[in-house]
Amino acid sequence: MMRRSLVTSFALALLALPLHAQPVEFDPSDFGKIVVAKRQSAGTGFVLEQAFGDYQNEPVISYGEKSIARRLGRPVGRLDVLYGNGKTGYCTAFIVDAEHLVTNNHCIPGVGDPGVQAAQFVAGYVDAAHPDTAEKFQVQLQALETSGPLDYSVLRVFGDPSARYGKVELADADPESSEFLWIIGHPQGQAQHISREGCAAADPPVSTEGKVVHSCDTLGGNSGSPVFRISDRQVVALHHAGDSRTGFNFAIPMKRILAESKILKAAAPAGPIAPPPVAQGACEVLWGAAEQHGCIGYQTFLDQCGDHVLAPLARGLADRSCKADVVTTPPVGLPDPAQDRLKAEIAKGLEAAEQQRAEISKEGAAADRALRSLQGTLTRARARAGDAETSAKPGSAEVAGLWRGVADQIEASLTEAKGRADAMPRLLEDMDRLIETLRGATTQAEVDSASKRAATLSESSREQLAFVVARKSVVDKLFTEGEATVIVLLQDAVRGQGDTAATLALRRAIQQAQATAELHLTDSRRFSREALEHYAVHETLIRDAYAQATAATAEGGPASADIAALWEALARGLSGESLRMKSRVDGMQRFADTIAAAHAALPDAKTDSDVTTALLRIEGTADLTENWLTQVSTRLASAREQFAETEVKAAALRATAESTTARPAIVTQCLEVAMPMFAVEGIAGVSRDDFNVGAAELACSAARKVSDDPAVYYGMARALIDRKRYNEALRILQNPRMEGFVPARYSLGVVYNSGLGVRQDYGKALALYQETTNAGYPQGKFSLGVYYSLGRAVRVDHARAGALLVESIADGYAHPITQLHKLPGGTTRAIQQELVARGYLSDRDVDGAFGPTTRRALERLVAAAGR
Repeated sequence: MMRRSLVTSFALALLALPLHAQPVEFDPSDFGKIVVAKRQSAGTGFVLEQAFGDYQNEPVISYGEKSIARRLGRPVGRLDVLYGNGKTGYCTAFIVDAEHLVTNNHCIPGVGDPGVQAAQFVAGYVDAAHPDTAEKFQVQLQALETSGPLDYSVLRVFGDPSARYGKVELADADPESSEFLWIIGHPQGQAQHISREGCAAADPPVSTEGKVVHSCDTLGGNSGSPVFRISDRQVVALHHAGDSRTGFNFAIPMKRILAESKILKAAAPAGPIAPPPVAQGACEVLWGAAEQHGCIGYQTFLDQCGDHVLAPLARGLADRSCKADVVTTPPVGLPDPAQDRLKAEIAKGLEAAEQQRAEISKEGAAADRALRSLQGTLTRARARAGDAETSAKPGSAEVAGLWRGVADQIEASLTEAKGRADAMPRLLEDMDRLIETLRGATTQAEVDSASKRAATLSESSREQLAFVVARKSVVDKLFTEGEATVIVLLQDAVRGQGDTAATLALRRAIQQAQATAELHLTDSRRFSREALEHYAVHETLIRDAYAQATAATAEGGPASADIAALWEALARGLSGESLRMKSRVDGMQRFADTIAAAHAALPDAKTDSDVTTALLRIEGTADLTENWLTQVSTRLASAREQFAETEVKAAALRATAESTTARPAIVTQCLEVAMPMFAVEGIAGVSRDDFNVGAAELACSAARKVSDDPAVYYGMARALIDRKRYNEALRILQNPRMEGFVPARYSLGVVYNSGLGVRQDYGKALALYQETTNAGYPQGKFSLGVYYSLGRAVRVDHARAGALLVESIADGYAHPITQLHKLPGGTTRAIQQELVARGYLSDRDVDGAFGPTTRRALERLVAAAGR
């Protein structure tokens, strides 16, 4: 993988400043979910984060539960934000104490401050296959502290997630040049990931603009991630941005944030924390990084893992890489007894290592012999299958199939065994390097570490050989059992030669019928279970209906008696249906028993007629079972629909009874954000340009549950059209409740005019535009004028078109002014003549050309309408 050198100058990076980022946005329906689809918004030039070369951001779940990565990641979670524009954004945040989280300023309230409707902190989301293990915590929408220049926000979180997930430690210091770093977060809103491969600070680590420059791989959603330095596991920076023009990612130094934030300063440790002992897993990570970064990498490895088994090798490599002698000089003048003891320990370690090497060599040879045996067994199985395929003897086809199956299983075992055997030469190479390390050891710690590693390699070799030998034993047993089975197959085939052709035909017919019967039996039992589940749901609806009636009676509020009567009527009706459903469910269980009995009797059939009769009975019963399931499903669907309709009616009764003059707040909100230029009982409405489809969809969807007002349903339909969910919108617009509601009738005309989810029909659109024009609706007048101008479903009439278009503008509908230049010259001339009649143009201005003079006259007409 190609990466930028960490020791090169970052001059280019320092010249280009990262711009404010845009949040990673998702559909509003994703808010509240744990698992979300992978989607990422894109910008130009500036990117929220980026990967360098091959993407190396790994799932944290791939590390063990007690690993450093998992422990560090526990206080890190996903921040889910539902913005005012209807989009759902995902960033990363981390716990600093019992009440506070830290994330980027651009994550909440968001770039351009679109407003925030809701926010939550998702902790413990490390396994996408088990999202139920994650927890959600409510987040206060208003930041307690925030800074645009430093791009950080401190948020209040409720429920004390630190009690279970802990908190991070903040470092009041900048990272060192080329220091190894880790970034843990939620890229693209997915389960927790860690960036560690090639993840390091720049040289210098902090730019002249005060940003930490790093090479860690990140993606959208990593905004707000903590940047850990692995030397002491403290957070040294807040990741926030990257610039595709320079190819580097950026973070805000925690030192700068702590200087400004009183809350975080209180949460930070009073003094430096002693670094924890470096675990074996971290040393392995450091070793992998050291191999990539050369001199500085090996020096860092020696600083953190001086007693590791690879430390002597690291010293030699550092010596060659840095061209300086950094090898620890053996102590001079050591007393002879100490020197002698060290030499004795080295000799003892070498003797044990040489013996272990010899054992690994023998075990490798044994593994090779086992592999050759496995290969020979596979060859024999394939040869037997080939011989049977070319034989004409009775039972040859069955024998060939058996040996092909045996060969496939042997091949799978051989592949597994070969993977283990191929690892053994590498163990031998590792042992050779350890022996050289022992010979050059200068301390007892080096001797002990190398001896432990040698014992580990020896144990690994024994495990690999045991696996290979176990696979060989399994294969040998499989081959032996195959030979025994072949004898039985051949004997059966010879005995079967005495059967007549009729007997063989009957046997084949029974086998085929049994196969068909098994399928029908499986389906009938499944259908019976589904029907029983449907019946249980139906019974629940009945109980819920009675419960609603009881609750309404107990309420004693307005319309409670009527509401209780509604629910009681529903419950009684469903109870009658329940008896019919129960008879169908019981019958289906009997049908399954009938098919099972017929299936069991098939082997005793004496003639083809018996087989055919049994099969017809099975198939007929199966068809009846499926038909009855359909009836049960239909009745359940009807019950659910009746239940939903009763809910709506009850809500409408309650709303009407509570207030006949004031609307519920949610209904008012729906009308305020969703209405076009049309007054609805005192609500002036909003223009097309101000229409917020996300807010309208949310508000009107909720309002429909409490109001039967056609305006509410129309607001929902308008949002659905903007979402391109035309079929759903059409069902609303065509509902009888919308008859007489002029905006809905006009929108239905637009649907037919443009073919939105239906076949384009200018005739139907013309009738609807005429209807809304007669009602005085300005948009209807405009669209009808366009139809007369272009001759859509009507004869061209420029005079009529001009009159209608000018009249719609005089009514205050200014939108047509920007569209009129597209119409024929005859219509333009008619418009100009109408304007002459109204005193806005003179006769010499009538030229059939839509220019500035005509446009200004129309604008004066609109202004006059506004007065």
